[in-house]
Amino acid sequence: MYRNTLMAVVAVVSSIASAQSTATPAEIALWDTTWAQYQALKPIPVALRGMVEVSQDISIVINGSSKKDVYDIYSNVSNAQGLHPFLVGWTPIRYTSNRLDFIAYEDVPYQGVILNLATIAQQKFDRYSFSYTSETFDQPGIITQQTVTFTEIGHKQVRVTEHLVFQTYPELIDTAVQGGVYAHQLVQAGIKAGIENHTLQPIAFPQWLEDDNGCGGHGGGNGNGHGNGHGNGHGNGHH
Repeated sequence: MYRNTLMAVVAVVSSIASAQSTATPAEIALWDTTWAQYQALKPIPVALRGMVEVSQDISIVINGSSKKDVYDIYSNVSNAQGLHPFLVGWTPIRYTSNRLDFIAYEDVPYQGVILNLATIAQQKFDRYSFSYTSETFDQPGIITQQTVTFTEIGHKQVRVTEHLVFQTYPELIDTAVQGGVYAHQLVQAGIKAGIENHTLQPIAFPQWLEDDNGCGGHGGGNGNGHGNGHGNGHGNGHH
């Protein structure tokens, strides 16, 4: 069922993802409907869904800033703008003091074509333990679960570790893992450089979101009719 809906989802994404500052009713409905599908899928064992699961950890050491500042910079979705190879924009849907729901728009190469996809995402922040989690779901059934931890290993020296879990159908798992790990490593390297050369500044969530044009998206489209918001991501290759 999930695989058969791919082209319908691509058509919906192309129609709603235009450059604008706030989520449209169509985007809110897309997030709510797709997230409900994901929640219905989660309790079912991976094998019974016909899926497989692969996990991988990736780490990087960032120098020159405190753990608090590294956390605030690294967990800021907008700081992956221009770093993520597939992400062309994102739109915040809703948020609380420790949770952000958003849609990330991605141009993903697959079997010689570029798929314009909407990734439904939720990021949860835990400033007390210096960690955050994210879950993303793409039709036709690609799930990425991420736990990010921050460990001080020296004076102004912080190790950031991302534990990534990919779940999808056997024919998609290699593409999901390879593309996801590659994208996350590029974002890691770019944020490390931005922190160490002081071009990225720490702003705590949700302040950075509220400062962005009244919780609006940034960045324009990419010429393919989509591109709400600014890039970062998590998930299937999102930050």
